[in-house]
Amino acid sequence: MRTVLIVGLALALASCATKRYPIATSLGAAEANALTCRELEIELLRADEVRKQISQTAEIDWRSVAAFVGDYGIGNAMAKNDAEKAINNRVASIRAAQVEKRCGSAPLSGLGNWFQGLH
Repeated sequence: MRTVLIVGLALALASCATKRYPIATSLGAAEANALTCRELEIELLRADEVRKQISQTAEIDWRSVAAFVGDYGIGNAMAKNDAEKAINNRVASIRAAQVEKRCGSAPLSGLGNWFQGLH
């Protein structure tokens, strides 16, 4: 009887012990078209913050221990992996939008004009 109670308690704790990682959505075509180069750069900064949140969430706490008891931590590892894939997809789509909008080339053209003014 005692064993059944302990196993039941462990399962109950483990079922609600999976950590909640932030999940980012990829940048849609309409959103990419609407954002300026500066706004795309801000989105990359936000993505960096999401990566930090994922790392902080992955730190060991009582949920990690409870999840390990229930499923050897597989649920938390899967959730972290999904969150990392999602943020990597978002960053890739932001960078693709930057390339499409030629965001990196604007400062260089300004320098070209500056150099021409020196001659």
